[in-house]
Amino acid sequence: MINENGAITVDWVVLTAAVAGLCIAFIVELRSDASNLSFLTQRYLEAQDPQAAAGGNIQD
Repeated sequence: MINENGAITVDWVVLTAAVAGLCIAFIVELRSDASNLSFLTQRYLEAQDPQAAAGGNIQD
């Protein structure tokens, strides 16, 4: 009888490391995209004219 407990443990360690690496890569990419989206949204909102958006009804 062959004892394969060590080989199975190595498989699980490699699989867990791969899943953890994919999760980290996903989080990094998601964070980058979210930061870019918020920057573009801010730039768009700063370019808007509140006077025109309110139909010229804003009092100074």
